[in-house]
Amino acid sequence: MATRQRSRVWGLAAGVLLVVAACGSVALGLLVGIPVFDGLAPPPAYRWVRPPSELRAGNRAPASVSATVPLVGTGSAAALVSTPDDQVQVSIPAGAFPPSAGQSALEVDVQPLDPARVPAPPAGTAIQGNAYRITVAGMPSGATVTAVQPVDVTLRYPVDATSAILLTDAGWQALPTTLESAALAVDATTTRFGIFAAAGPGVTSRPRHTPAWAYAAAGAALLAAGIPTLVARRRPRSPPSPPGRRRKR
Repeated sequence: MATRQRSRVWGLAAGVLLVVAACGSVALGLLVGIPVFDGLAPPPAYRWVRPPSELRAGNRAPASVSATVPLVGTGSAAALVSTPDDQVQVSIPAGAFPPSAGQSALEVDVQPLDPARVPAPPAGTAIQGNAYRITVAGMPSGATVTAVQPVDVTLRYPVDATSAILLTDAGWQALPTTLESAALAVDATTTRFGIFAAAGPGVTSRPRHTPAWAYAAAGAALLAAGIPTLVARRRPRSPPSPPGRRRKR
C-alpha cells in the first residue's frame, strides 16, 4: 500500500514538472504553441523558396502547377487546382468565370515566389512563408480574366498567419479570410488575381526548435515517474504464511 502511494506521488510530481516545463517554454518564446489536429498527423513540413538557415539542409523546393479548366456555354466548369505539395489550392465554382467569344478554356497557373523579391506588405504586416503568383487567362488568347463569382484560394503557412493578402496594380489589399489553424492555412475569397501571401502581424515568423533542456526535463520527469514502479516490481515478495492447523475437538 505504501509503495502504491509513493508511486502516485512521484507520478503526480512528474506530471506537474512536464506541465511547468511546457508552459515555461511557451512563455519564454522557446517553444511555439502547437494546434490540436483533427487528423492523425500534423501537416507536412513547409517548403520554402528561401528557407531559414536552420531549415536549409532539409528543405524541399515548393511546387508549382498549371492546369486547364474547360470553358462552356455557361462559363467555367467547377475545378480544384492544387500544387502537388498542397501548399496552394484554387477552388473554382461552376460559372465563376463567364463565357468569352473565341475562348475554349482557362489556364490557371500557380508559381511560388521569394517574398523578399516582392513589394513589401503594409506596415505592421509580415509575409509568412512564400508568396505565390496566381494567374487565370483565357485560351487561346492568353488574356487575363476576372471572376464574376468569388473563387477560394487556400494558402498554407509555416508558423503564424492571420489573413491572406493580394498584390494588384493598386497595391496590397487584405482579402476576406477564414483561418484554418488545424491545417496551418488561410482560406480567402477573391475575384481578382495576382500575387498572394499568407500574412500576420509583426515580423516574419520562423519555426523554433524545442530547447535541449526541455527534452532533458521531460526525460527526467518520465524517469522519476517510473523508478518507484520498477523498484516495487523488483522487490522480492515474502512467501505466504502456511494456513493454521485446525484444532481437533
